[in-house]
Amino acid sequence: MRSNKELFDLSGQVAIVTGGAAGIGVQMAYALGEAGADLVLAARNLERCQEAAHDMESKLGIKVIAAKCDVKEPSDVEDLYKLVMQEFSRVDILVNNSGASWGAPSLEYPIEAWKKVIDTNLTGSWMMAQKAGQIMAGQNYGRIINLASLAAFVGADPDIMDAVAYQASKAAVAGLTRDLAIKWAKYNITVNALAPGWFPTKMTAGVMDKSEELMLANIPLRRFGGDDELKAATLFLASPGASYCTGVILSIDGGWVAQ
Repeated sequence: MRSNKELFDLSGQVAIVTGGAAGIGVQMAYALGEAGADLVLAARNLERCQEAAHDMESKLGIKVIAAKCDVKEPSDVEDLYKLVMQEFSRVDILVNNSGASWGAPSLEYPIEAWKKVIDTNLTGSWMMAQKAGQIMAGQNYGRIINLASLAAFVGADPDIMDAVAYQASKAAVAGLTRDLAIKWAKYNITVNALAPGWFPTKMTAGVMDKSEELMLANIPLRRFGGDDELKAATLFLASPGASYCTGVILSIDGGWVAQ
């Protein structure tokens, strides 16, 4: 029987975290780095990734590289994985965190907004997962963590969030997660998703400022998520200890979807 320390040790592993230089991505990157994984932080803003990589490397004593990647662009995804394989020769963990939202009334929702959100949240997650899966299948090991949302399970009051493409994309990410979990189990790749509720980030700031009282009324714990409350769930799903857990959509939302 392995000890708890062994079950949650990521030493020698390599983790890619998209959107890992801002918002909840920073939390999740630290969770993996603190457990010993070397990190690749990928996002459209290379300068922000470089700053976060330097900070994590100096604090955690691991190797952290920064990469510019727009997950909507197939060539960027291809270049990212080439870089990772050149630097590390392996990929053990993928956290598909890059995301986009666009608020507009559903009866007037512009098609360009729909395409941007779907291309980022769904198609981008798929392209990142497919490339990771190709590498992981050759290793006969891998952990893929997609980012769903409480939006995957429930519709949104337009007074809180009027962003129909976001809701649709996150429900699709949950479906993609379950399907890949079945298809890739034979390669010893687990595919799970985190479904966060409301955490203060740059993306959520406007909504939370406008509708805080109404939002809190819908959260049984009556508060928003904290700056370390995704770490344990991320580490669990990425760890050797989660080897019998696949196809799971894990809610971290203060009880919102349990109602």
